[in-house]
Amino acid sequence: MRITFLGSGGAFTDHRINYQNNAVVETSEGLVLVDCGTTAVQSLKELGLHPGDVAAVVFTHLHGDHASPEQLIWERYYTGRAGPPAFARTPLCGPADLLDPLVQALDPFIGLYSDREGDVRTDGTAALLDLRRGSTLQIGGLRIRWFQVPHVEGVGVRKAAYGLDLDDGDSRVLWSGDTTFSPQWIRDAVEDPRVKRVFHECTFSAPFRGTVHSHFDELRTLPETVQQRLTLMHHTAVPDGTDLGALHGAALRHEVFDL
Repeated sequence: MRITFLGSGGAFTDHRINYQNNAVVETSEGLVLVDCGTTAVQSLKELGLHPGDVAAVVFTHLHGDHASPEQLIWERYYTGRAGPPAFARTPLCGPADLLDPLVQALDPFIGLYSDREGDVRTDGTAALLDLRRGSTLQIGGLRIRWFQVPHVEGVGVRKAAYGLDLDDGDSRVLWSGDTTFSPQWIRDAVEDPRVKRVFHECTFSAPFRGTVHSHFDELRTLPETVQQRLTLMHHTAVPDGTDLGALHGAALRHEVFDL
């Protein structure tokens, strides 16, 4: 399984330092884009990839650095590797509680558009998107399963937020999405020897009331045998002098992982 990070930064990253925490997974049917923030298209181009190379976009939750696919949608429709226009629909994938509000939010941006005949139409969300609702997805030899994680929660409310289980038949990779520290699923996952890596979000900021992320000090409380399977992401930059201990490094922008 080959995973390339488009960026490993948080929502407020400085684009001169890092891009938002999105990645692509290679499959026999094309690239699977894991989350699509505002920097995803620029990062694809820097890697020599075209938005049209993306066979599916999967989402973990609805925050701007993870679910801002408007530019990707337009570029796939109006541009192509062979030259414009391509008129390609964009496959958006995930559980209904992610896709339904995302489509509703996109309607003011892509609902009105000019089609291949030059006619102005109002059915953009239906015509430009290929929606694949569900908690599992099979594409090429890759099977993707969504599982819930805690991210933004309060009394009687819980934001739809998911991690991803990526399985190519030989190996599995776990992708945390954005989550507060919830160690049990991590411990359970690494009991399977086919799990080659857990990419886990991390912030180095000091814990504060209302935090919605996992802090570095929390991840360091996991057993060393578990930490050895974790690579940090969503961190933007590891502070100078930080000892990562047993953790399996921190992902960099454009870094490639062959697992």
